[in-house]
Amino acid sequence: MTEPLLRVTGVAKRFGRVVTARDVSFELSAGEALGLVGPNGAGKTTLLDVVAGTLRADAGTVTLDGQDVTRLGAAARADRGVARSYQVPRPFGGLTVFENVLVGASFAGRRPGGGGAPGGRADGAGPAEGARDRAWHALAVTDLTGAANTPSGSLRLLDRKRLEVARALATGPRLLLLDEIAGGLTDRELPQVVGLVRRLRDDGVAVVWIEHVLHALLDVVDRLLCLAAGEVIAQGDPHEVIRSPQVVEVYLGSTVDSVPDSVPGEPA
Repeated sequence: MTEPLLRVTGVAKRFGRVVTARDVSFELSAGEALGLVGPNGAGKTTLLDVVAGTLRADAGTVTLDGQDVTRLGAAARADRGVARSYQVPRPFGGLTVFENVLVGASFAGRRPGGGGAPGGRADGAGPAEGARDRAWHALAVTDLTGAANTPSGSLRLLDRKRLEVARALATGPRLLLLDEIAGGLTDRELPQVVGLVRRLRDDGVAVVWIEHVLHALLDVVDRLLCLAAGEVIAQGDPHEVIRSPQVVEVYLGSTVDSVPDSVPGEPA
């Protein structure tokens, strides 16, 4: 049986008396997408932080490709192929789009070619050239090459969201953690983000995606995990999860019947 890329086992996290994760467990394989849903304060972002290494779990383990990374910080996990985006994009406003992505390609994430200088490549290209190649590739994947020389502070919301993903992609991730990248977008813009996440998943990147725009998640993710008060209350087939009585009660309420099966403008 193939070892999952990511295994989270019995993770717990608390801040004083507030429990934000309690015995959370799940697995994720390469090329698989997992959606995280739940009410505000359910512990979704905390769980993402624990997986990314920006927060240390109080209990439980995080295993990446069969190796225990529970005690490793975010930089060490990035070196092993973990990248994340944030709910509110915060690019370096004084830099261009390309320069923003080049920062990630130069100073974070996996380094092709082994133990040479940061940014080195297996084909012998130098650090600077390798980083530039990865930056351009990330821009191409996110459809931002046309905005490469645009100051990032002047971007519209959709392009700021795509830039956030491009900066993560430039680090060469195997596991990509996304935090509400569809939030605030219009129905016309959503298919572009959904298509991007689907392409990454289909290219073999494992994706964990927090999102309140349910019809975006339903068009991409293979499984859905619902948290409430730091606990997993449902996990499995996305459409079954969102229609389970417990999920409806604590999260969806009467809106469950209005959730479409796909994003407007996307094939079902």
